[in-house]
Amino acid sequence: MEPPECPVCLQPYEFAGDSVPRVLPCGHSACESCISALPRRPAAPSTVRCPACNILIRIPDLGPSALPKNIDLLRLHSPDSRSPGLDAVSNSGSKPNPYPIFFPLPWNEDLYSKWKDLVLPHDSISLVTFDCRLGSATASFYSSSSSVLNNRTVILIPLVALSSFSAQRGPLRLSYLARVMNSLMRMGEDRMNHLGLLLEVSSSCRRRISRVFGLWMDPKEELSPLFLVCERFDKVVLDVLNDEKCVNEMFAFAMMAMEMCEAVMSLHYVCIVCGCLLPECFVLDELGHCILDLSRVLVSGKRIREKISGAAVSDSSVFASPEVHVFLQGGVSAAECGFDDFVGYGSDVWSLACVIAMILCGDTILGKELFQGFFDVFCGGVDGHFAEILFDHYEVWKEKVVSKLEALLLEAKLESLLQILKSSLSYQPQNRPQIKELWSCIRSLLTKTQVASLAAMDTSEVKESLVSCTIIGDMCLAPSETSSISTKLGIDGSLVDNFNVGEVCSSRHMSECVKQDWVNADHCEGLEGDGFKSITIEAHNDCITALAVGGGYLFSASFDKTIKVWSLQDFSLVQTLKGHEHKIMAMVVMDGTQPLCISGDSSSGIFVWNISSSASQELLKSWYEHNDWRYSGIHSLAVSGISHLYSGGGDKSIKAWSLQDYSLTCVMTGHKSTVSSLALVDGVLYSGSWDGTIRLWSLYDHTLLSELGDKTPGSSYPVLSLIVKDHFVLSSYEDGCIKIWRNDEFIKSIKIQNGAIFALHVDSNWMCTGGWDMIVSIQELLVDGLLVDVRPVASLNFDSVITSLLHWHGKLFVGFSNKIKVFYGAT
Repeated sequence: MEPPECPVCLQPYEFAGDSVPRVLPCGHSACESCISALPRRPAAPSTVRCPACNILIRIPDLGPSALPKNIDLLRLHSPDSRSPGLDAVSNSGSKPNPYPIFFPLPWNEDLYSKWKDLVLPHDSISLVTFDCRLGSATASFYSSSSSVLNNRTVILIPLVALSSFSAQRGPLRLSYLARVMNSLMRMGEDRMNHLGLLLEVSSSCRRRISRVFGLWMDPKEELSPLFLVCERFDKVVLDVLNDEKCVNEMFAFAMMAMEMCEAVMSLHYVCIVCGCLLPECFVLDELGHCILDLSRVLVSGKRIREKISGAAVSDSSVFASPEVHVFLQGGVSAAECGFDDFVGYGSDVWSLACVIAMILCGDTILGKELFQGFFDVFCGGVDGHFAEILFDHYEVWKEKVVSKLEALLLEAKLESLLQILKSSLSYQPQNRPQIKELWSCIRSLLTKTQVASLAAMDTSEVKESLVSCTIIGDMCLAPSETSSISTKLGIDGSLVDNFNVGEVCSSRHMSECVKQDWVNADHCEGLEGDGFKSITIEAHNDCITALAVGGGYLFSASFDKTIKVWSLQDFSLVQTLKGHEHKIMAMVVMDGTQPLCISGDSSSGIFVWNISSSASQELLKSWYEHNDWRYSGIHSLAVSGISHLYSGGGDKSIKAWSLQDYSLTCVMTGHKSTVSSLALVDGVLYSGSWDGTIRLWSLYDHTLLSELGDKTPGSSYPVLSLIVKDHFVLSSYEDGCIKIWRNDEFIKSIKIQNGAIFALHVDSNWMCTGGWDMIVSIQELLVDGLLVDVRPVASLNFDSVITSLLHWHGKLFVGFSNKIKVFYGAT
């Protein structure tokens, strides 16, 4: 690659002198000599025109040398990048490797991008009361984006039970987001597509459809189902009907029936077929308008499936069209029962006509006789001739219903409504009219009352050939009808007694209730099996302070003043490096045929060890620096190829040492407290300090390039660890936050853990953190242009503070107390 050139003189940039690239106030760069030669205006000698964009810019009074250097151009011209040599292997300098982490991600990019905005925060739901009889739960919903939704009561519909899958995989616990994504994967592609359609129609501008807020799981319960959070309504249509016949209030009846048709039409326009609609699916909002409640549609579909397949007839409110009965019974073809096809748009027309007939007749048990008759046909030992027997029984039932409607509607001179309802109750689905025809007929009733202008409806055609979703309970895995069981969760997620309902259970019990429904469901592979294995090494006699990999070995440093070298094959101890008289606080390993291990201790001692295949140790060099009596200790180390070793100490300075003769080359000062971490990438040295800042230094002349710091009031905490990845800088802090910069510009601050983060490691797209709260948090770090996304994946709990982390070749090494725990994928 050609070295970068100055756009004015077209000469390559240099690392020193007049050819250093300087950044002008407009953002363009040029070498220092060319900027000095730009023509000045007599009236304003400090003002020049940029040679690239020709706008007026101001040059500092101290001249072009006061302008900042272009760090990106210097990176492309790094002297170390041109010199082959040994690569430093340390927490801050390791290169991304192609090996995966020890367990698979619970999502892919398509799944995550499609569903991420529909996952509700774990703390948005509280006060959950679950009722197995209804197959749903009520809860309080809090929205951080809308004060209107705060403390709103919602309905929770269980969609997927975790069943045999547990959020706890040994010591590893999946994050809330990972659990939701894994549950979605277990639904299977078909059910996810159906659910996506429901959420789409709920969030669109279609009229008369209830709102679905998103997806949620109980973060406190290991076996919590995946819930669909839906808007709650207390009034159903049948609750507001008077004992008198509705034809006496024709205007109210017509408006209500039209709104019911509009709701179903909204679903049909996006190719959603419910299959069967019970009267309680239609509710009234706060303004008295009729709404189709999607949560009730799912629950009622489940009830219909259970009643028909379970041969239970006690619930008189359950009814279904003949083709739905046949479809749910199974084992019988459509042709055997006299149908040209099974469930489609006509099934919803039949359901709606039955609900309207119930309203007109004031009869809420209209479908009981039909249900009982079908039960006798399928379960009563009738052999053969299904088509004739079903048709005869249905025609008898239909004649009774039509007779009741005739007595009402002919007297009110509503022959057109009678005819459309009669055709809507046809045995064959293809002989039934479309929903819009039923709507148009009911609208004509309003025309007679001179208010036709109040009703307007989109009459666009539904797509008969694109029916892609039939909701007859196969997506809603609600618990079976058993005893009344309720769970109430407090604001903090703890279980408390529900004094209004008898037995109290946890989400584990809820999962057991739905487990049997999941056995035959389609599903995708998720996080199944043991996932990974682990090994615990009793490594030292005191706290572990650093881990590194190099030369085929694992190195661990400790406060016990020793460095131990372990085999990466079987994690057996190879040798112990002894020589330090004080606690070892920092370590870096230079990889190669014979790796070098460099360590620093609390008394400012620096030791260089030559590692050989034999058990003998060879101390190449040791010396003591950073020996200001007020501050002591080597807190951080980094190496640049084979040229320099850099040490950061308690005396607030950074010292550069030649790796040829170990002589002191340079001292860099400027930090106001201990230099706690060092990282080296593309010719730039990054230093993090307890003063809360990160400084960037040129590797060529060791001059200061830039200083990074969060200017937000109250955000100045000590930098404890530092990682540089591509053009991004990530640092961990005492308050449990990770801060991210891109090209020296602050991007975001993310609260990861509760307490100081002592260990931070980034490898490929994985970020692992650990610290004071004794938890290792595993995140997926995704960089897309200017955007950075951090996705929590899982966590590991330990019994001591985490002091060191390293992810290498699909293995995670965790240093805590005097132990090392190694996690790796199960084979």
